[in-house]
Amino acid sequence: MKFGLFTVFDNYANELPRSAEAFVDQVLEQTVLAEEYGYDAVWYAEHHFHEYGVLTSPHMLIAAAAGMTRRIRLGVSVVVLPFHDPVRVAEDYALADYLSGGRLNMGLGSGYLPHEFGGFNIDPALKPFMFNEKFEVLKRLWAGERFTFKGEYHQYGDISLEVLPTQKPVPTWIAALRPQGVEYVAKMGQPIMGVAYVSSNSVGELKSILDQYKQVSAASGFEPAKMEIPIALHVHVAETTQQARENAYEPLNRYLRTRLYGKGAVFEDLAQREQLIVGSPEDCIAQIKRYQEAGVNHLMCLMNFGGMEHDKVKASMKLFAEEVIPAFRPKESAQPA
Repeated sequence: MKFGLFTVFDNYANELPRSAEAFVDQVLEQTVLAEEYGYDAVWYAEHHFHEYGVLTSPHMLIAAAAGMTRRIRLGVSVVVLPFHDPVRVAEDYALADYLSGGRLNMGLGSGYLPHEFGGFNIDPALKPFMFNEKFEVLKRLWAGERFTFKGEYHQYGDISLEVLPTQKPVPTWIAALRPQGVEYVAKMGQPIMGVAYVSSNSVGELKSILDQYKQVSAASGFEPAKMEIPIALHVHVAETTQQARENAYEPLNRYLRTRLYGKGAVFEDLAQREQLIVGSPEDCIAQIKRYQEAGVNHLMCLMNFGGMEHDKVKASMKLFAEEVIPAFRPKESAQPA
């Protein structure tokens, strides 16, 4: 089991005394601590036009984090391909991979928020077709090809990259946790990633989705057993169950209240559905083991949700690294690198 720190970048400047810029600074500090504490990765979300997520250019933050760290993998979760020129995505993230010494984790998605499609004046009905075309351009550029391209949405003449990714290939995931999308991605031979509570209502339901992915992937000639499957869950650990729940209760309800999907859920709903990792170290270990048994092998820990105070996030990160992560690693590799 691998462990990453996932930031949606939900900020509440009208409700809490923290600017978007201050939040970015906090996340960079948390990134440095995540490396120090032995986490495997950090993941940064891309969003636009709303406090729902205030980071618009993850590649720039990855470049900044690359200069502050040496080991931890730096991920985007996800680049929303329909919003971008795929040549610029290929260029920007190839440079980010080089600057990080080959530590880029590349998550891709087709988008799901109406206000973002409206802001970019894109018809969301076209997103799967746009995604496929843009992904094809990205793959060909990262493979080092020089080519011309005439598609439905883009046309290029005699293009190639001068700066290629250091990794060959760059680990790449596609966001998909709904049955139709999972089947499509499995047939492509791409690993999937996603947020547990968005697409399922229980650990058992998530397991059935992951099982479907593995079956279709294997039937299509791929090896799902070798694929890393990052799944995001809200995580907060404290010395006692009561303290953890008290710390997480208001921030999680704020997060859920202001989300632009999954409206109506509250802390108790996610707790009842076992879609939170909140509690003492012993509680968290038991909860994570259920997800491990369901097929999750990379937990994306969403710790800085809902305006959670920076000090509480850092304390949770440290305790989680000291008391929870070692339960999922051989003793000789339990200490931070």
